[in-house]
Amino acid sequence: MKIGFIEPHLLTFGGIRRIVDMANRLSDRGHDVTIYHSDGSPCTWLEVRAKIATGRAVLDADHDVILYNDPELEDMYLATHARSKVTFYYALGLYRRDLLAGFHPTIYMGRHKRTRYLRRCLRSPHVNLANSTWIHRWLQEAGFQSILCMGGVNFDIFHPVDTPRDDGTAGAFRILCSGDRRLGKGTDTIEAAVGIVRRELPDVVLETYHGKGIPQDEMAATYGRADLFADATWNNGGWNNVVAEAMACGVPVVCTHNGQVEDFAMDEQTALMSERHDVEALAANILRMAHDSELRTRIASNALAHIRTFEWDKSIARFEQIAAELTGAAP
Repeated sequence: MKIGFIEPHLLTFGGIRRIVDMANRLSDRGHDVTIYHSDGSPCTWLEVRAKIATGRAVLDADHDVILYNDPELEDMYLATHARSKVTFYYALGLYRRDLLAGFHPTIYMGRHKRTRYLRRCLRSPHVNLANSTWIHRWLQEAGFQSILCMGGVNFDIFHPVDTPRDDGTAGAFRILCSGDRRLGKGTDTIEAAVGIVRRELPDVVLETYHGKGIPQDEMAATYGRADLFADATWNNGGWNNVVAEAMACGVPVVCTHNGQVEDFAMDEQTALMSERHDVEALAANILRMAHDSELRTRIASNALAHIRTFEWDKSIARFEQIAAELTGAAP
């Protein structure tokens, strides 16, 4: 099949990782795959084995499949006018989902622009794909038809690594979080929880990696130096890549009930979980992990076994099946 992905850019974002992983594996399986984005510049942080072209170049070729996932006007225009047998809108997040179903005048306020565009995508003639169980369920309940098509984890990059500490923190309990300051990522909640933890464990170290330009081949070691990974996301994204990555690296996780982790985080089994914004509960879970090495080992082992079921080969086979059924093409 000839497959085109329409993206706004190829910068360092979790959603872009998922698209590049998809495009690479589809290319490996013999499909003619192109990622169309903005100026067509190369991706500098991930290997891309698919072709790359400028966004507008998508209008110059016929495709079996077009897929876009960013609800912005340019991408929507290109997806609507590109020639393809089937066009997918891949829902990677829902933004203000409370404004998506029914009539809500506030959706027309400027700050809700992306939610408004998202609703337009979901209502379009394009086929909606959902990248997580909770998004698929919510869309169905809200009256938007969708097909569940989850992604996977790149185990070539994310895997357990026994990483020695040579930075003076060998005796401290080391917590890692992404450190992303964007609204909804919960970094402030983690910092507040660690502040509470330090009343009992003053030597706790909190590390971050977001925006530090760590090469991908060093990410497993970055996770591996941590005793615990913490995430307090509260926005309405799809998959929580960072929690999945930490689990794949064998690091025990504390996180929030946010939908994004529903497919792989189960409280007391593969993670310790708390409600969104609940600083005290998050701190209590961190302290439990810090004081109980057997708990950390059990949680990390369970999570690693479970996350390894999210293999890209299975996800790509699922996507090929969906596309073949809708286009009549051989997968």
